Amino acid sequence: MTSTSESGTSVHLLSRHWATIALLWTGLALAALVITPLMLRTTTPIFQMFWLIVPLISLVRHRDTDRVGFRIPDRGQGLQATIAAGIAYAILLILVEPWSGVYDRLLALALEGPDPTFAWLVRLDGVGGWVGLALFSGFVTLYSEELFFRGWLIQALNRRTKPRVAVAGQAVVFTIFQSIPIFFFAPLQAALYLLVYAFGLGVILGVAAQRTQSIWPGLAVVTVANLVLTAILI
Repeated sequence: MTSTSESGTSVHLLSRHWATIALLWTGLALAALVITPLMLRTTTPIFQMFWLIVPLISLVRHRDTDRVGFRIPDRGQGLQATIAAGIAYAILLILVEPWSGVYDRLLALALEGPDPTFAWLVRLDGVGGWVGLALFSGFVTLYSEELFFRGWLIQALNRRTKPRVAVAGQAVVFTIFQSIPIFFFAPLQAALYLLVYAFGLGVILGVAAQRTQSIWPGLAVVTVANLVLTAILI
């Protein structure tokens, strides 16, 4: 009886500790989104701020990391989900990007702004720019996307509907939020961007999040893909 009680206490303490980490990470990411545009003279990432504020409110109210997908999945399950999502996204990119140039155009738009994620490459030379891009994308901007869509939103939908509907629903909302660049694309590029780079990616990452109840497989995939594609196309 004592052993069971001690085990329950340990799990509770670990949960509170993880909630504190989630609060600190999300709060610092939000602060970085405020400071970085001033420091690097970039556009202001309004959507990313919103994507951090909503889960942050949930964390403050509930102190429950599971509600925002901020949990470490089983190692084997997490690795399988990450590899599967990475392969699926790589196949889409290999099939579409070489002849469509969608991501290449998106990258050009981000560098022209410059977008705060890619401004590091514009403002800093050499390794410093790439380190800034990797850290800022992984810990701030891409983290904000995964925390909101594959974390908070998919979990909110899970409490109200079926898992498959939740995956599709968050992918649709993700596509809507990502639709602004289509006004700078040719018609075919705009269609491919919405279907493949927004909705397709949203479904792939949503499936990974649903299998693991975690944002980490998706965050790993998009962070690596972002760096690899940028390195190839620049």
